[in-house]
Amino acid sequence: MAEAGLSVVRLAEFAWAELEPEAGRFDFAWLDEAIGLLTAEGLEVVLGTPTAAPPAWLVREHPDVLPIVADRHPLGFGTRRHYCPNSPPFLEATDRIVTALAAHYGRDERVRVWQIDNEIGGRCYCEHCRAAFRRWLRERYGTLDELNATWGTAFWSQRYDTWEDIGLPASEPTRDGGFSQRAPNPGLALDFRRFSSESYVAYLRRQLDLLRAHAVADQRITHNLMGFGVGEVDYAALTAGLDFVSWDNYPAGWPGTTWTHTALAADAMRGFKPPRVWVMEQQVGPLGWEYVRSPRRGQVRLFTYQAIAHGADTVVFFRWRTARFGTEQHWYGILDADGVVGRRYRDVERLAAELDELALLADAVPDAEVAVLHDYDSRFALQIQPANAALAHEATVHRWYAALRRLGVGADVVPAGRDISRYRLVVVPSMPIVDEHVAAQLSAYVEGGGTLVVGPRAGVRDVTGAIPNRRMPSGLVELLGVEVVEIASGDVSAGLQGGLTGTFDGWFEELAVVDATSLATYADGDFADGAAVSERRVGGGTAVYVGGAAGEELLGSLFRTLCARAEITVHDVPGDVEVLCLRSGDERFLMVLNHGEEERRVNLATGETIALPKFDVTFVRREAPVTEPVVEPLR
Repeated sequence: MAEAGLSVVRLAEFAWAELEPEAGRFDFAWLDEAIGLLTAEGLEVVLGTPTAAPPAWLVREHPDVLPIVADRHPLGFGTRRHYCPNSPPFLEATDRIVTALAAHYGRDERVRVWQIDNEIGGRCYCEHCRAAFRRWLRERYGTLDELNATWGTAFWSQRYDTWEDIGLPASEPTRDGGFSQRAPNPGLALDFRRFSSESYVAYLRRQLDLLRAHAVADQRITHNLMGFGVGEVDYAALTAGLDFVSWDNYPAGWPGTTWTHTALAADAMRGFKPPRVWVMEQQVGPLGWEYVRSPRRGQVRLFTYQAIAHGADTVVFFRWRTARFGTEQHWYGILDADGVVGRRYRDVERLAAELDELALLADAVPDAEVAVLHDYDSRFALQIQPANAALAHEATVHRWYAALRRLGVGADVVPAGRDISRYRLVVVPSMPIVDEHVAAQLSAYVEGGGTLVVGPRAGVRDVTGAIPNRRMPSGLVELLGVEVVEIASGDVSAGLQGGLTGTFDGWFEELAVVDATSLATYADGDFADGAAVSERRVGGGTAVYVGGAAGEELLGSLFRTLCARAEITVHDVPGDVEVLCLRSGDERFLMVLNHGEEERRVNLATGETIALPKFDVTFVRREAPVTEPVVEPLR
């Protein structure tokens, strides 16, 4: 490992059965030896708490630690994450193993970082969760009358007369066209999602407190997130107490993944605790469980530079050696299962040496002038009642983000409620729940001179999940200057005319212009000639409303127009070329990455023309006060 230029090793995150072979009996000798061997070669250690993989003896003694999954069957032993975060026996066992580890290694200077658990997520439907959910509801609402009024249980005679009557919502995929037979009360379903998320947040904080009680200040604590696509846990809340954010990055792991999906994940993870993150698991070869997907030659290097360009100051490859046993035999490591040095090892060795020579990247962070806002309450609400597949939260946020990134515009991905005052442009693609604080913040941002763009269906729910008793977009009508008076949903589309080009597909709205002007109008259909995209000048800024599910062409046209107004640089580059602006101290430079399978000729707005081979990387360096750029290939 040291000879390859590696500097950090993560271990023990799934080793509970080896660390505690039976309840209360611990064996750290093998781990002490491993840490000694690694640190003797100058490698730093990340030590995982092993709670994602409960041992057989714990399940045998306490079967109720197993979670009940959505189909109402227990997740069996030998999978992973087979635990309920509200099971008292599991919490007791967690306290024991984490306390023992922290007491043994908390003052060990060889351990530099703790990783809590592994890829937290999921929802449990067991009796422990049902009882805990009722307690959570009592604390939230106080009385059944308040709960019944908030959830609107008069509908379908759903009124609750005792707390014991409240169950857990059924869970099943949304059918084509809707009408799921087990569709729950939306208020119940929304609160259950919040409760499930808070259960895992509380579980992580439980371990965090135990580690902090023993660990020295130099030992930092993190947890590895799973990117933007995971919608079961509020990552903004989960990461609040951590020292830094880390996440797991597998760009070639799933069909349909493009460079913009990976970029969105990287920026969203960094957005929880900017400016820097770790990639705790970085793909280094083919991967899969039942099937295998392989990166192309040169892509692992490209993926690594992309992660660094999006704020990663440490990248940990997963894994060192391909496993001979278990579910992840197809998850290839730096070495194959035979342990023989091969191509992937040599590739990592060359990459490590290359990075060592690039001092400019050591302190570089993304320099974005645009923010993309997202919100977990809104995501939860759309999981329950999406209204239209075209409005799916993750896909919508990605579509808007990708439209900006394909223009070479840098974007921070920011949880709603964070400070947005420094950005020239803020976009809100999908936020059906807009609370009063966020609405006031958006108004202040526009008044202060910012440009705001709000997507369809904003403010159609209040914080309880109910439909507000006022015009949509609720809480934003005065700011945006429009009201939604009618909708079109289904197998429908509408072309636009005027200042923008493109279409709305699947969902669009009829807008009554109260105090705004049209950026574009409908070219056809029931809403022909009416406003489709509006804008209102407010104070020193502009508030824009997009009245439908906008396609790539329309979003590109809109953002190009707004960026020109806001003096945000746009680059006309091929769709598979990524351009990021980075800063290191007072210096700013562009990182250019070719994700395409052919050489691309890139014409940057700064005047440079670059011929970039497939899967290659370069940067355009500008050292103040020098005005002429220097193009430096990274090979």
